[in-house]
This record gives sequence, structure tokens and C-alpha cells, in this order.
Amino acid sequence: MNVNQTNSHTMLKRVVAPLTVWAVTKALEAPSVRKAMSDVDRRFHKKRKAASKNVMKNAMKNRVWLAAGVAALLTGVGMMAKATRK
Repeated sequence: MNVNQTNSHTMLKRVVAPLTVWAVTKALEAPSVRKAMSDVDRRFHKKRKAASKNVMKNAMKNRVWLAAGVAALLTGVGMMAKATRK
């Protein structure tokens, strides 16, 4: 009867991944880390909102270029659709 017993190396490989996930989760739940992450999130959303506002402002200033870009995209999609039918 040949029974394979697990050796310590195999057991360590099986334990390391869940243990690492647990340790990272515990580290991220620390109050200081939570506060730092909320500050990062706040700054990120502030910059994202400003960027979207600037995009809209630039689009309104350059309507001709916007229309040309949309026309180019639609032409490209139409050509690709036509090519797939043949």
C-alpha cells in the first residue's frame, strides 16, 4: 500500500496563501490605514471630478473637433462592419 504523506514543504505552500490574505486584510483594517486610504480616495475623487469638468469644458470649446472625431469613429466602425460582412 503506497500512501503519500504530505511533507512540511507542501503544507507550508498550502498555508501561505490564506495566511497572507488574512495578514493583508488585518493590516488594511487598521484605523491609521483606513484614515490614510480615505484621504487618498477623497483626493482622487476631487481630481476626477475636476478632470471630467475640464473635459466637458474643452469639448464645448472645440465642437468642430469633437464632431470630426465622432464622425471618424463612426466611419471606422461602419467600415469594420462592412468588412466583416464580405
